[in-house]
Amino acid sequence: MARRSQRHPARRRGRSAADRGRRGWTGHGSLVLAARWRCAPPVRCLQPDPMAVRPGRIPSSHHLRRAARLCERGASLVELMVAMTIGLIVALIVVATVTGVGSNLRNVGANAAAQVSTQVGLGLIDEAGRSAGAGLYSNGSLICPTINAWFSGATRLNGATLMPARITDGGADTASDVLVFTGSTAAGPLSNMPVIVNMASAADTITVNDSGLIGANDVALIGAPGQNVPCTLFQVTAAPVVIAACAGNATSCKQLPRGTDPNLGYNPPDLAVAFATPQRYGFTNGGGVAGPASVSRLGAGFRQTAFRIECQALVTFNAFTGVPGPCTSNPLSFAAGVDALASDIVLMHAQYGISATGASDVVTGWVGANAPPWNNPGPADVERIKAIRVVLVSRSKEAASTEVTAATCTNAAGVVNTGPCSFQDAAAPVIDLSATPVAGSLTWRNYRYRVHRAVIPLRNVLWSN
Repeated sequence: MARRSQRHPARRRGRSAADRGRRGWTGHGSLVLAARWRCAPPVRCLQPDPMAVRPGRIPSSHHLRRAARLCERGASLVELMVAMTIGLIVALIVVATVTGVGSNLRNVGANAAAQVSTQVGLGLIDEAGRSAGAGLYSNGSLICPTINAWFSGATRLNGATLMPARITDGGADTASDVLVFTGSTAAGPLSNMPVIVNMASAADTITVNDSGLIGANDVALIGAPGQNVPCTLFQVTAAPVVIAACAGNATSCKQLPRGTDPNLGYNPPDLAVAFATPQRYGFTNGGGVAGPASVSRLGAGFRQTAFRIECQALVTFNAFTGVPGPCTSNPLSFAAGVDALASDIVLMHAQYGISATGASDVVTGWVGANAPPWNNPGPADVERIKAIRVVLVSRSKEAASTEVTAATCTNAAGVVNTGPCSFQDAAAPVIDLSATPVAGSLTWRNYRYRVHRAVIPLRNVLWSN
């Protein structure tokens, strides 16, 4: 063993010395370097002290204190402020990004909800238009050209033109039109019953054949098609009475009781006071009696479904019971009887689709209700109205910081709009958003708009032919 250790002493000593030199372990300096590596100092503290790595050199207390100070040294004030500034900038960027994303999500959600509600409102307009005229036709024509109606103590219609669909023009391209659809609200089949006995007076009992379906509290319309006399709206106030005395015109018929109440119902106490032209109806025509007359059951109530824009919302109400008062914007509220269908609707325009003659069902043109004869159509004009087309303009919930909507839009036929275009033909209604209310110093162009269109065939008018 002694011989073997003497055979390679240099190699052992060399390897040990090399290892000690490579690791920086020389006597007491090994403890200093070990402590320096364990304390995780700044980068410059990781550089070994030259005095510590010299073989056989024992570091002095000065070197030990210097090494300790290097290990204990932290970040400077400048470095700390730079780090804080960078962190603050990053935090501001994150907050701004999150805020922007949240605002965009709110806008997208609000706009999507507005589009859905607008489509729902347009669908309700379409439904009302398609059912317009139900119960108003007999033998291929309107049961009467004009109508007398009384309700809850007041005359509502006094010789007014009977129209399945009526448009009231707003008066300008910046103002919205009003749409009114008239028709039966009856559930189940509609009945049209001929009058069997001539009425002795306008207030006399109405007698019809026994085949029709009508009962107590039903509202009905009596008229003489083709005789150019007004219809009369009335209510059956008790169960019909079946009788055999039908003036020789039928073997069985029934009388329709019409009780009166000065404050309720559809039957006026005095027809001569309520209407300018109270009418008698009967089985035959002549002697002051209009005939052959018929009674059309309308159901539990008579309704004229109206649509208009109030406080930038699409609303509906029953125009027969009266025009409700205006809305208030702050807080948003509507008059009694008004139902809001969609918000953020700023404009509505409508037009009649007319045929060349009343006998034709082909729409040959579109006209607004802003000029004669369509601002007050007569019976012959009403027969030519076969469809309605509607334009609704919705607006984004929030305004942009810059103008994002073009000042004008010209359609394919050259019609210039102040805002987006509606239809593309030469008769398209003109959209003008320049008078749309906006907040503060903004303009109407700071908002985004979408145009919703619908063409509504008047099915009961078309089927009557």
